[in-house]
Amino acid sequence: MSDILLINAENNTKKFLIKCLETAGFKVIGIENGLVSVQLTQQKLSTTEENTKLNAPQSIFPCIPRLREVFEFIELNYHQNISLKEVAQAVGYSSAYLTDLVRNLTGKTVNNWIIERRIAEASTLLLETNDSVEQIAVKVGYQNINHFYCQFRKFYKNTPRAWRKIQSYQLDKEVDNTQSVDRKVWRSTDC
Repeated sequence: MSDILLINAENNTKKFLIKCLETAGFKVIGIENGLVSVQLTQQKLSTTEENTKLNAPQSIFPCIPRLREVFEFIELNYHQNISLKEVAQAVGYSSAYLTDLVRNLTGKTVNNWIIERRIAEASTLLLETNDSVEQIAVKVGYQNINHFYCQFRKFYKNTPRAWRKIQSYQLDKEVDNTQSVDRKVWRSTDC
């Protein structure tokens, strides 16, 4: 339970505040002498599942309800050799209809979305693992390593190895700068 103190608030202001608090998931317990007592309702308390969702990386896919199944299928299968035809069959559309629908709603093709998802995962693996570029290419669904290199280069204007090296250097530099700032703060408070 929490209390909010309102000093010289008009009735309209109090009513507005109470309405906002209720909309936000608080239950008003009581109002006395300018003190509004509120409690967060059980339905608004976050769960472990909600916290996990909040801390999860953001999806590369736009939130378009008509394409939710398409993007879910790509998300579940991008690491395999999937085609437009397979995506269309999975969601119950013809390949031509799905191509037009996705292009009209997103400006990209189904194949573009598959490639973008694979490259996003590849870039994550390049930064977070010591796996070779070839191992990563296979993990994200490429059977042809040269094709992976071409796709990656189109997306990042660099080879996977060079991109990894540059990103690692930049991350190391950021960590060094953070540690340097921490040391300066420690020294100044040490005196």
